[in-house]
Amino acid sequence: MTLIEEYKKSLKMAEAEEILDLLLYRPAAFVIVKLIYRLPITPNQVTYGSLIAGLIAAYEFSLGNAAGYLWGAIWFTIANVLDCGDGMLARLQKSGTPLGRIVDGIVDWVVSVAIFYGLAVGMTAEHSQPLYWLLAVAAGVLSGYHAMVFDKRQQEYISTVRGERNFAERESEKVTLELQKGGNPLRRLLLTVYAWYMKVQGRSQAHAEQPRQYPAATYRLHNKGIMRWWTFLGPTTNRSMLIIAGALALPDWFCWMVIVPVNIYLAAMILWQRHITRRMEKALASSTLQSAIIAA
Repeated sequence: MTLIEEYKKSLKMAEAEEILDLLLYRPAAFVIVKLIYRLPITPNQVTYGSLIAGLIAAYEFSLGNAAGYLWGAIWFTIANVLDCGDGMLARLQKSGTPLGRIVDGIVDWVVSVAIFYGLAVGMTAEHSQPLYWLLAVAAGVLSGYHAMVFDKRQQEYISTVRGERNFAERESEKVTLELQKGGNPLRRLLLTVYAWYMKVQGRSQAHAEQPRQYPAATYRLHNKGIMRWWTFLGPTTNRSMLIIAGALALPDWFCWMVIVPVNIYLAAMILWQRHITRRMEKALASSTLQSAIIAA
């Protein structure tokens, strides 16, 4: 297997990945993964490395000065590379588990909260105005929402194109198998909570998506282009904007970018996706009608 083939194997699905991940963070993570691939290092250990780097970044941001913002940007870059690396390592080792995804999700949440807390403290200290707390909180909440919207679109795209059931149903089955293996109380608690969350999400998706079961080839034909544009709402784009803003010592600009332009972009994407879906449904209806005429 060539390096390029191995790199592609480490991805979820290239056309649904974020551009900056494909061009920057995942290639850097792949180098690290290749170095540790055969060592007794687990994906969870890489995740913990991402946690440490993210917390250091949050501390640096909280200092509220140019040097702190710059070092925060550097450490946040390292955290993002390691965050890409844990999943890539798991896919190459075929060692991914629901528990690993739980740990990764918890670490992402902790780092995100810490980063925006650090920004709130740093910007307030820099400008001596408590309103910067509200700015950081608003940007943090909206960043989380944008990431959730992108994650839903990405999982729906990958599942439909691969002809699989929705992600929540598959995860629920895997968690059930993991729970049957037993383990320590903390492991069972985390898996139980995750199983409950997946079941709730599965019911929600089944209810929302039941009328929209599209053929994989047709769905990909109509949605491949717009999926690439959806990726700009992903967490990597958000983090990259913060890294650039931190390097320029302008974290408040990042917050305003998230609150205003990115929300406008999200609204435009929703309208565009509705147009794509209507066009796809018309094409399917026309195809069905033509097939019925030929059959008659």
